Amino acid sequence: MENQERDMGPVMNGEKEITRRSSNKERLTIMIFKKVGKVRTFEISPLLLLCASLFFLFYIIVTIYFTSKYFDTRWMNKMQTDKIAELSGELNKTKKSLERSEQHVALLDDYIKEKSPEPMSSTGGYIELSSPKLVSIEELKIKRDRSTIDVTFRIKNRQLNEDPIGGYIFLLTSIKDSDQSEVWVYPSSPLKDGLPANYRRGHRFLIQRFKTINSKYKLSRSIDKPLILEIVVYDRNGTLILKKVVEV
Repeated sequence: MENQERDMGPVMNGEKEITRRSSNKERLTIMIFKKVGKVRTFEISPLLLLCASLFFLFYIIVTIYFTSKYFDTRWMNKMQTDKIAELSGELNKTKKSLERSEQHVALLDDYIKEKSPEPMSSTGGYIELSSPKLVSIEELKIKRDRSTIDVTFRIKNRQLNEDPIGGYIFLLTSIKDSDQSEVWVYPSSPLKDGLPANYRRGHRFLIQRFKTINSKYKLSRSIDKPLILEIVVYDRNGTLILKKVVEV
């Protein structure tokens, strides 16, 4: 009996050693040398290493995908922003063209009214054109002495919200029922289609409620015939907002 136990002892110890060696072969041993004589070792499971490698590979692929999507989206946003800016510029051009067309229609309407046989109003004898009603001319007083004309009036803000409004004013004088195209413009400015070519040369104003304007100017020669005085008002963008015609 003793011999049998002795014989079985080494066999069992050998099996344990084989099991330990086989389990150690499934792990990777990493050794780190810090200083001479000092070594640190630790073991990593190949399965854990494989999972970590797959995770990092998946992470790199996802990062590349979302980075590409980010730059694609950014490029699309830039294209849309440029398109919106282009459309805004075209819209502004269309608005200005529409304003010029409305101004041209107002001029044609004014020309037709001037050529119509209907007399002017007996109370001051004037025609007032303003669309929309942003400002008005009130308390108009005109004094004429040969070649000198003294004009005083009040320009009033007619906006419902009473926001300040500014612009430019011109006075145009011509001989009534005259075939000649002589027109005196104050302040001086060349004419285009019967109106000042450069609206910025006009008398500048900025009002909250109203402002009194006094203008005194001379014609190039003394005239005894009836005159037509036109008060032309532009806003700060050059849009015609009022035209008043008075017989002097």
